[in-house]
Amino acid sequence: MARNPFPHAETVWSFKTARFETRLVIEEAHGYRYDGADPDGEVQEKLDSGEYAAFESAVLIFLDGEMIAWDSLGGSVYAANDVPDFWTAHRDPDAMNRNCSAMRAARGDVCICHYFPGMVRAAIKEARQYVAEMSIPRLRKAA
Repeated sequence: MARNPFPHAETVWSFKTARFETRLVIEEAHGYRYDGADPDGEVQEKLDSGEYAAFESAVLIFLDGEMIAWDSLGGSVYAANDVPDFWTAHRDPDAMNRNCSAMRAARGDVCICHYFPGMVRAAIKEARQYVAEMSIPRLRKAA
């Protein structure tokens, strides 16, 4: 059984089936020191003022209530009012605004990827491996 990497984090997104649940949990990274390019200190200043928020996130996969897999990411920085973009921007109705769209590259944006869908894929891959290694009686027990 996997150990929950963020036991006090808030669940902000989930998807459930009969036996499986996938959750995205986030937890504010208090006192985070920005380690990216910030030559004039503007990003850190906005983090310190609360205009920006830094957080850690994890995608957790549960089977019959038992956590069996997870993937995590730390050091995400978003405008405080835009934190939900972390898990929603990849599905923006306007393709030009999708953080995972190559169309953004055509517009000159540097970032053409999004972490959340990749985290879901990685956690599901780990969960599938866990299920593949389960004994058949346990797998069928709750069915």
